[in-house]
Amino acid sequence: MVMTMLLTERALLEPTPEQVEWLWGMSRVATALYNLALEQRRGWWFRYHGSRPGIGYTQQNAQLVDLKEGFPEFNCLYSLVAQEVLRALQKDYRSFFARLKQQKTDGEEVSARLPWFKSSRYFFTLTYIQSGFSLKGGTLVLSGGLEEYTDQKGRTKKRSRRETIRIAGCRQLPEKVHSLTVTNRKGRFYANLTYEVEPEMPDGIRPLNGLAFDPGVKTFLTGADDAGRLIEFQSLIKRSAKYFDAEIDRVKSMRDRCNKGSRRFRRLKQVLHDLYRRRNAQVNDELHSIAKLVAEGDWDIVGVGNAEKQGMVSADPDKGRGNQRINRAVQNNWPLTKYRKIQAYKLEYKGKLYLAVDEHYSTQDCSHCGHRMKIDPSVRVYRCPKCEMELGRDENSAINLLNRVLTGMCRQKMDYRAYRVRISFHRSLSGRWTHREALTNPA
Repeated sequence: MVMTMLLTERALLEPTPEQVEWLWGMSRVATALYNLALEQRRGWWFRYHGSRPGIGYTQQNAQLVDLKEGFPEFNCLYSLVAQEVLRALQKDYRSFFARLKQQKTDGEEVSARLPWFKSSRYFFTLTYIQSGFSLKGGTLVLSGGLEEYTDQKGRTKKRSRRETIRIAGCRQLPEKVHSLTVTNRKGRFYANLTYEVEPEMPDGIRPLNGLAFDPGVKTFLTGADDAGRLIEFQSLIKRSAKYFDAEIDRVKSMRDRCNKGSRRFRRLKQVLHDLYRRRNAQVNDELHSIAKLVAEGDWDIVGVGNAEKQGMVSADPDKGRGNQRINRAVQNNWPLTKYRKIQAYKLEYKGKLYLAVDEHYSTQDCSHCGHRMKIDPSVRVYRCPKCEMELGRDENSAINLLNRVLTGMCRQKMDYRAYRVRISFHRSLSGRWTHREALTNPA
């Protein structure tokens, strides 16, 4: 049996003004269909109060043909896209009932709310499954609903509308696309292409190499492997976030002094959206680059500590502005959750294993003797009073996480004295990764 996995690649679209209006037209019709189906479900419930079986996706899907005959404006929506709109409503209802059941089981206060109506001001995601689209020479061909046209004999007929939209950039797109979604994010249209790939399989049988990372804010990743090497990733995420945070705060201050809805207010709002988009793009590029470098390394099992943001937030009122900077860096600008997801699927594609390692007490425990003591976050060196071990705070935590991974593999734990090499990875502004090796001198 051949194992496959799904990957998604996002492509930027460059539609013409007529195509933009066409896409927004389908979005408005999809929103109207969602709201109409939701109103039907709510009306059925308020009328019968559960005395009759509720209306589901199957019944509403069977009414699409009659709906298009009674309201011709729904004909501009591709049939499979209309079905996906009803499936989205069905998914929202299932999520509501699952949360409601969980709250009642746990004895919590019921706060789950029914799905609500959507606004046509926001773009409705258009989903194509297996058909209705094609990729040809750097362009995307999308199918719409039926449109009227006049043939050569003057007769009025209907045909399926097709639009060829240009894809920005020249790159190799996947061939066998499973599904496609068209989204609009801050004024830009994107095509999310989902396709199947076969994960790579390792050649032969050999001992598995392990690596564990301790995530942090100052140094994004500090790791230790079972070959006696300490690994550091000096990321540009902190530098990028610092620059964009200052620009975002400045633009927000200027926007808040304007009259809401004025021309200057709208212009500064657009500038603010562009700053957020640029910051997210740089962070995502950095995360993908780090995850790819780790996946292509000689490690077979990679563990990452599942740090909790709440435990890293500073609550000391004496720190003043320093407290705000720490909380902002952890809560808003620390993309650890996003990195985990990226790293997991890249390792799976390479036929390797990703592990989320429990990080409790990894910073407080001595990696040599196991002595536990609390240390202030400002202390960057761990000095054990029992065995006199002296090691970097993050490095000690990384060795503890690696030993937890090795324990699960029924292998001997690593001693801190076995680590003699430290490898630091740096990424230049051009995007190229370089590394520097240095010998360590543990106490």
